[in-house]
Amino acid sequence: MVTTLTIRLTQSISYRNKLMSDLKKERNIGYDAVKTFSIFLVCIYHYPFFNANFTDTNTFDIYLNYFLLGAASAGVPLFFMVNGALLLNKPYEFRPFLHKIVKLISLFVIWDIILLVGFQLLTNHRASLKSFVLDLFYLKMDVTNHLWFLQALLSVYLFYPIIKEVYEAARKEVLYWLCFTIVLFSFGNLFLNSAINVTEFLFHRNYLKEEEVNFFPFINPFGNYYFSLFYFILGGLLSKKRLTYFYKAPSWVLIGIYLLSLFILFLYGIIMTISDQKLYDTVWYGYYSVMTLAMSISVFILFSRLEYRNKIINYCLIIIGSNTLGIYLVHRFIGWFVNQLVTGNNLSGNLAISLLCAAIIVVSSLLIVLAIKKAPILKKLVSI
Repeated sequence: MVTTLTIRLTQSISYRNKLMSDLKKERNIGYDAVKTFSIFLVCIYHYPFFNANFTDTNTFDIYLNYFLLGAASAGVPLFFMVNGALLLNKPYEFRPFLHKIVKLISLFVIWDIILLVGFQLLTNHRASLKSFVLDLFYLKMDVTNHLWFLQALLSVYLFYPIIKEVYEAARKEVLYWLCFTIVLFSFGNLFLNSAINVTEFLFHRNYLKEEEVNFFPFINPFGNYYFSLFYFILGGLLSKKRLTYFYKAPSWVLIGIYLLSLFILFLYGIIMTISDQKLYDTVWYGYYSVMTLAMSISVFILFSRLEYRNKIINYCLIIIGSNTLGIYLVHRFIGWFVNQLVTGNNLSGNLAISLLCAAIIVVSSLLIVLAIKKAPILKKLVSI
């Protein structure tokens, strides 16, 4: 019996080592590290079990929480950058990619229904048919609103064949022009709003009658999630080290840029909060800000060029990195249970608790995704 157990253990270790070897040949562990970091940030943002609202309590630790929460603004952009790094630098066939788009649409619709029905059962709340249909189309807050990421990803995939042709063209002027137009209508528009908002704060004038103004109302050719297109292209460019002035930057410079950008985003959040008399969400409104762009570039380069030599760490990064989409889809259910546990026992308000809960949500969601993938049909629900 002992001999049998020894043989099985040896076979198991041998299989794991072979799996690791095969995965390392096929995967860039640096990208898995980026995706692991990203999904962790997403879970912290969706379930921040600490108080970051300095309009209620004006203390140093609350300001610190608000400052740190801004780091989560890089979570979603980093997903798009990894997607671009992977898709733009490998060959593709149009018809299989078209099937991928259809699958993404199906995935969105199915999970929209699963989440709405699931939370109705969990909360013992029965919505009317009209309300249910409206929630299907417009996404319900704290239930299905995180599926906006799939909508944004779909918008990227719809443009992908065109972007791919431009990306691989011998003349790069067209690619850079495409990037310029996307940046102008997304980051540029927000930058103009930010500049005027800061001016209003400093000189006590009210130039903008609305919270955010579209400075290009009649000529903007892109939709709601246009900024995702630039992150997608940027990931491809950085992965090929075409933007060498970024990629060759020393690590201490990248860390400095990251912290400085996070601090500027924090200061802007304070200015906007004071001006609007309500807490400014530096994560949601930060996705297409220059500060989050700088933070995302810094993290992407740092994590991509690090050497990952520890086998256990590598294995964990690969497992999480290859299942981030499934974790993203499932984590709302786990987050709900964790939220009930934490708030029910008055454990919230602590940054350490929030970090621990985020880790629990990620790991628990991962285990559920791995279990789902064991079923031949159900595994299609957690992957594209």
